[in-house]
Amino acid sequence: MNAIKHIGSLIQLILNLRVFLSLLGIINGLWLTLPVLYKYFGNFVKDTEEFVHWMQTLGFFHLLELPRFALGTCLVLFGFFMFAGARLACFFSILALVLLVSLDITLGSAYFFHGVYSFVLLVLLIRNWKHFPNQNISNTAGLALFSIVLLIIYSVLGSLYLGPHFNPKITDAFQAFYFSIISMTTLGYGDIVPVSTEARIFAISVVVLGITIFTTSIVYLAGIAASDTRKIVHKRLLKMKNHYVIAGSSQLAVFVYNGLKKRGLQTVIVCDEKNRDLFPSDAIVVSGEVAEIATLDKASVKDAYCVMALEKSDVENTYILLAVKEIAGDKVKTITMINEERNRRKLQLLHVDYIFSLPEMGSEVLMKYLSGETIDNNTIADLVINHS
Repeated sequence: MNAIKHIGSLIQLILNLRVFLSLLGIINGLWLTLPVLYKYFGNFVKDTEEFVHWMQTLGFFHLLELPRFALGTCLVLFGFFMFAGARLACFFSILALVLLVSLDITLGSAYFFHGVYSFVLLVLLIRNWKHFPNQNISNTAGLALFSIVLLIIYSVLGSLYLGPHFNPKITDAFQAFYFSIISMTTLGYGDIVPVSTEARIFAISVVVLGITIFTTSIVYLAGIAASDTRKIVHKRLLKMKNHYVIAGSSQLAVFVYNGLKKRGLQTVIVCDEKNRDLFPSDAIVVSGEVAEIATLDKASVKDAYCVMALEKSDVENTYILLAVKEIAGDKVKTITMINEERNRRKLQLLHVDYIFSLPEMGSEVLMKYLSGETIDNNTIADLVINHS
């Protein structure tokens, strides 16, 4: 009975579409790698004491066996990650299959059946990519790093193998590594040039793989790093108490932030994503719709000491203050500025703790200056209190 249950479980597993496609990918990779390993196994295990002799074993590869072998190795690797539903592995498998189909077409009838198999698998993966929803950070990072390493190994070994086909000749591992990185990043300084058809085809494969796998992996890793940074910022926000929140991206908001920072006061900025660059890169910024409750809640408004609505529009400031009142009630101090004096009474209805008008205060200071009156700290304090 147990044997029947095990067989039933195995059949059910195989019938799982994601597992089935993963197996097809691994089979495709083994189709490319096993014959090469079997044919050249003796050359890999003998004469490996010296690096030169080991490199000479690469000479037993035919022109397009090296890229096909590398792509096959990638498909086996990607297939195992696809078992876990890794979307990045599915994407990389599609790229590898596109290259394989192109190579099979180039090689003609000798690789017809493999070309058909690869094409069918390519179509199936494109049609069923939604069955690979997993974007787990650890899996994605591992796959991206492994893909980069595998691609660099392929590029370096290929460059050494075809060394005499370049001008100047590639004779050591450092030159090969340099040429590989320059090609993968598509910089192409032109100081090392492929001079034969074989070398040019190899260089094209490195560039194509660099544009796809290398670049995509770097982007994914950068995204993971950015995600980790956002998590760190989120944790900092959760721990904040009695901090200042600046909601808005006006010039006044920038100056107020700089003033609070000089005084060592914890400050969180809430602004639209497009205005993020107005503030320093090390500032704690919550991006989104400034007047949305969900956005302000991310800034821990309910635990803040003071919230300042400093947008360029009185309407926006009104919506911000309403959202703050809904989140924190009267527990948090609120400050706003008036852009148009006719809106003062409407804002006062919101029971804002402090309302000020820059044009009005500025005109008072200017009048005192023109009339020769003394302007000191007490004068400024009176202006602030009288116009609140």
